[in-house]
Amino acid sequence: MLGYVTIAKSELKIKEYDVYQGYYCGICKAIGKRCGQLPRLTLSYDSVFLAMVLAGLDDVPDEIEAQHCIVHPIKKKPVVLNQKAIDYAADVMVILAYHKFLDDWKDERSPLGLTGKTALGGAYRKLSARYPEVCRQVETALASLSALEAQKCGSLDLTANAFADVMEPLFTGYLQEAGDTPKQRILAQTGRALGRWIYVIDALDDYAKDLEKGSYNPLVYRKNQLEGTGDLLYNYLAEIMNAYDLLEIKKNKAIIENIIFMGLRLRTDTVLKERETDNEQSI
Repeated sequence: MLGYVTIAKSELKIKEYDVYQGYYCGICKAIGKRCGQLPRLTLSYDSVFLAMVLAGLDDVPDEIEAQHCIVHPIKKKPVVLNQKAIDYAADVMVILAYHKFLDDWKDERSPLGLTGKTALGGAYRKLSARYPEVCRQVETALASLSALEAQKCGSLDLTANAFADVMEPLFTGYLQEAGDTPKQRILAQTGRALGRWIYVIDALDDYAKDLEKGSYNPLVYRKNQLEGTGDLLYNYLAEIMNAYDLLEIKKNKAIIENIIFMGLRLRTDTVLKERETDNEQSI
């Protein structure tokens, strides 16, 4: 996840925003406790959506406590504690961060990639033992995506679906012991639709930069390039919404729905408008 899954802050009540922040800080502290302090630098707000959706499957009230941290040493911030879904989201962030660093090292021999993959290597080995099937599926999906990128694939369907294969086990792994249940299948649909949206919005957002630098981007090699990307993104949003409607969310619905129905739409509209502006300026 790349930082695109966020709230429409102006539409949230103050109390709701505090809960949202509480999940973010809870994930940050969970990463530090479970995987060490350095991985906390990889945290993004995308993980809050994952944690809130998974936690919302149960009606156990959130345990929130005001605490200090290194970033906020003076003013206490709300922190959600003792939440299984938060611990899982923390682990997912480290899994994704490790693979991002590993990919940067393999593709670009990036010093930061080498430092990151080395620093997170021990934590990833522990997570691989904790979630063997999740990590196996993520590794397989990322290998398929890397192969498509090496071929300079211009198909958004193929590349976005490969990233959907990455996201699916991250959503279903939380209930991995439950087996094939209706709830698992709905979470799989949610993860896949979100994965497709994330991949395409990221490709569109980076299009001008990648075109200039010669970096791989499926839109650069796509026959019609940017044509129809807006329709694709809105279709993916509809898929996310439809899957969410099937979940029986029992708490924090207003925050989760803010992200799905407003936050994602706002980010989509913003990126599309930026690309339109770029096109007008280039004419």
